[in-house]
Amino acid sequence: MRDQSHGPTQDNMKLLPGNIRAWLASVLLTLPLAALADYPDRIIHIIVAFPAGSAVDLVARSVAGRLTSLGQPVVIENKVGASGNIGHELAARAPKDGYTLLFTATQLVGNPGLGKVNYDPIKDFAPISLTSRIPALLVVPADSPAKTVNDLIAMAKAKPGALSYASGGNGGIGHFSGELLKANGGNLDIVHIPYKSAAEQVMSVVSNQTAFAYPAMQLGLPQVKAGKLRALAVTGTNRNELLPDVPTMKEAMNPGFVLEAWYGLLAPAGTAPEIIAKLNAEIVKILRDPAVRGPLVESSHDVVASTPAEFALTIRNDLKLWGDLARKLDVKVD
Repeated sequence: MRDQSHGPTQDNMKLLPGNIRAWLASVLLTLPLAALADYPDRIIHIIVAFPAGSAVDLVARSVAGRLTSLGQPVVIENKVGASGNIGHELAARAPKDGYTLLFTATQLVGNPGLGKVNYDPIKDFAPISLTSRIPALLVVPADSPAKTVNDLIAMAKAKPGALSYASGGNGGIGHFSGELLKANGGNLDIVHIPYKSAAEQVMSVVSNQTAFAYPAMQLGLPQVKAGKLRALAVTGTNRNELLPDVPTMKEAMNPGFVLEAWYGLLAPAGTAPEIIAKLNAEIVKILRDPAVRGPLVESSHDVVASTPAEFALTIRNDLKLWGDLARKLDVKVD
């Protein structure tokens, strides 16, 4: 029977002269490196674990979508469900070839503290780069009687169980900020209503369906400027320059009340380091482009062009931070 194989077998290799065997071995060893040098040579798919139009999606499209600069098309796919877990799980199981990536946010490390997830934020992903950080904005309807954080707390105390707050889903900054407000306000009886998207969260407050919410600044700020919402506080370390008269939560309530969401790009664990490095270099270049950086800064993002190692440290630290918060606050999936 004829040998139908397309490559040299061990037996065939033994029949070759020593110098030819050495040359062939060196050629075979360089093939993976040659393949990496050609990366990418086809479409790159980026899984966004949240709905189109969400805060995460908007950043993904403005930053990661520009990876077309590598010379290949980039397709963004919104894989929605379970507060990002559906997209996270799909990305964790994707081929480790650099052609399926994940763009996500803090829920990657917030969700594990709320219950079982089918991925490990540390073991299943190879971080590429953080893109930005952003605080949340405590907002109430424009006609709300609450003019300050203390007013809102007084309203909750006056009518236990009557107020509700909206979030863009379990495990995100809006959820944890709401639970921190309840705990620091004296274990307030306020109902959490998680929506399927951050946009729905904002509109629920605009329409007076809920008493308040903590959307990311980029989604809450336009409604504040339009006069449809009133801003009571921001969750960042410092006051935001776009709302200089609005206090931080640590000023208004508790020095320890500081929470910021982050956004970033990852690949499945096991993706070649050379591919990770190439993608990181391109993301850093994109984030330095004023056409990308400017709009992010204008919408209150702190633009971060991190190394993969810095992003990995953020994931490790925040997994503990958000896990500790979930246990301390006894945060539940609603």
